[in-house]
Amino acid sequence: MNRMHKGLSALLAATTAIGLSACGAGAAGSSNEAGQAALDPANPTKITFYSYSLAAPTMKAGMEHLIQEFNDTIGQEKGVIVEAVADPTFQQYKADISAGKAVDIVQHTFSTLDASRLNLGFKAYEDVFPKEQLEEHLKGIEPNALELGKIDGKMYGLAFTFSTPIVFMNGKLFRDAGLDPANAPKTWADIKEASLKIKAATGKDGFGLAPNNGWTTEGLILSNGGEVLAQDRKSVKFSEPAAVEAIEMWQDMYKNGAHAVGAEAELAEQFMAGNMGMYITSTALYSGIRKASEAGGWDVYGAGLPQFGDKKSVPVNSGSMLAVRPDTPAKNAAVWEFIKFVTSDRGYTIITSEIGYLPLRTALADDPNGLKDFIDQHPLYRINLEQLKHIHPVAIWPGEYASEITTLFSDAIGKSVISDSNVAETLQKAADEINKMIQ
Repeated sequence: MNRMHKGLSALLAATTAIGLSACGAGAAGSSNEAGQAALDPANPTKITFYSYSLAAPTMKAGMEHLIQEFNDTIGQEKGVIVEAVADPTFQQYKADISAGKAVDIVQHTFSTLDASRLNLGFKAYEDVFPKEQLEEHLKGIEPNALELGKIDGKMYGLAFTFSTPIVFMNGKLFRDAGLDPANAPKTWADIKEASLKIKAATGKDGFGLAPNNGWTTEGLILSNGGEVLAQDRKSVKFSEPAAVEAIEMWQDMYKNGAHAVGAEAELAEQFMAGNMGMYITSTALYSGIRKASEAGGWDVYGAGLPQFGDKKSVPVNSGSMLAVRPDTPAKNAAVWEFIKFVTSDRGYTIITSEIGYLPLRTALADDPNGLKDFIDQHPLYRINLEQLKHIHPVAIWPGEYASEITTLFSDAIGKSVISDSNVAETLQKAADEINKMIQ
């Protein structure tokens, strides 16, 4: 138990910490049904794009390429200039909105979308962009993805960059333990067994899933038949028996030495250093993992989210959507041009091949002129694409209390997993506090 207590304070602190003005006028012109003005290349409209990917070392270059290519091509042709702002903690856009600065597009997390809709002026796509153009553009994007940013039937965020959970595996450590990385663990019991074998044979940790991951936790609960948030979004369900059982399984892995101790950044570093057998995270880290494995002389394998016994796993989505708040007809038009480009075939070709997220235009994976060659070279993405077909949307917490709920939920999971606390009591206490807020 000392091993678990050692990391508790630091991990809970990291969990709580997560939480999860350039403005030019376009030329005057006739407005269409969605209030869009004509754009003028001679007098370009400037819009701001706040992005957390710009602050992440493994994603920065790809996101910069995406933005720059737009500015150099369609932006130049139509009269749009995108000015990018790195926002690593999802706080800069809030501060700038409060300060009255222009914040036009945000690479926004899912959990707090409702809060931004209610308090920060973010708008529904149906209220900003031309209906026929919107419907036409959304064709070809995975239908499941299109549901992720909807609140009360309206799209307040278009799915942009996200992944499903992937079990990354160190092929060398698997073989050193007498295991076959091509025959990946399928259940959580398999994960525990393989993890203990790796530790016994190599002295290195066999498995890691950060309790402060914020999203895979939901898939773990759902995969055991539990719920996180009620469908009407008026109560939380993560303290019910199926959810408790799932978290108890996770706690058991800590108690029995089958789990590495650490927050997200620490576990990622440990895995990339070749010192962990399995690590569950997003494919957003795949480019960094691949480079680390090549440098370290080990090979990477992958598998989907493990299941409980014969119950089919239920992955949720990580990542982001594009939330918008343009405030003039010219900006409506300018934002729409940028949205169309970054979620187009070309946009997703860059996003997948250079950043690592899923191509939400899934046909690209089999398109010789799209991503087929890349996917064939990196078949691990097929796991991600297969899971996309049956993802469950990550929770969008009720707006007024989204930040508080995020913290209470994350802290309760962290305490439950890495300490010897009573899981049922810990989750029930958090659920009671949240339900008092939202009922």
